[in-house]
Amino acid sequence: MIKTSAQARGADNKQWGHEAEQIAAEWLMAQGYVIRERNWRMGRSVEIDIIAEIPGTMVFIEVKARTGDTQSPAEAVDAKKKRRMIRGADKYLQQFSFLFKYRFDIITITGNYTSYTIDHFQDAFMPELR
Repeated sequence: MIKTSAQARGADNKQWGHEAEQIAAEWLMAQGYVIRERNWRMGRSVEIDIIAEIPGTMVFIEVKARTGDTQSPAEAVDAKKKRRMIRGADKYLQQFSFLFKYRFDIITITGNYTSYTIDHFQDAFMPELR
């Protein structure tokens, strides 16, 4: 089967996304974070790109990568994605017998494999109170 240019772009974007997650994980470790999980899943609809820890705080991180600057990668984290991350984080934290502080971060990587910019948005969002 011959790939169309749209399929090729999609494959390239997916590969860049995986590479960006690796870049983000390495960057976090250099900043003193401990990576606990990568691509953690709960069921079919919830995936958290990186779960990291700094002393006393569990950090749930969404990584967004873009090759251009037409849209801020952080803007791509919509309300649905946030709800899913919150649901997943709640489930993940339930496995521990002690309480962690926690937060939700977004790491954006803009550029390409050889030249990119990393932005780390700490406390990018919080769960809504009911």
